[in-house]
Amino acid sequence: MLLCVLFALTSSDNMDKKLIASELASELLKMMGADPKIEVSETDGHIRITASVDDAGFLIGKDGENLRALQHIFQLMFIKKTMEPLISGGLILDINNYYKEKENYLQAFAKNMAQKVLDTKRPAILDPMPAFERRIVHLTIEGIDGVVSESSGEGSERRIIIKPAN
Repeated sequence: MLLCVLFALTSSDNMDKKLIASELASELLKMMGADPKIEVSETDGHIRITASVDDAGFLIGKDGENLRALQHIFQLMFIKKTMEPLISGGLILDINNYYKEKENYLQAFAKNMAQKVLDTKRPAILDPMPAFERRIVHLTIEGIDGVVSESSGEGSERRIIIKPAN
């Protein structure tokens, strides 16, 4: 099983940050009863930690709820340890490629919905989704001519409307 953590850092001292992130990931996962094998890489100022763990289902939870909570805890641990803020949305925690698969699904779904809107010339109102998922849909729609997207609603009822561009 894989656990990936992606950090967008505000400091240029990424070597120390990579080590800190790696140690914190290992510490947190051991507290959760996992025995992680961790790899660290960096791309475009983002540090990615990939850990092989057992029982990813427990860490992900229903619809990724546990993963979102774990991600929040991990973010707080990192900020407390480094005493530096993370760039908004700069921490992505991925277990068993859950988020990567979700991202691929959402991109395909957004493209299909955009095509439906183009064909029918009528808006499509999507089900409510978390901010991470809305961001993927918005970015996907942004690259499609003839349609636009906007968010509507509050809190857990926030959803995306895809409509023809005028």
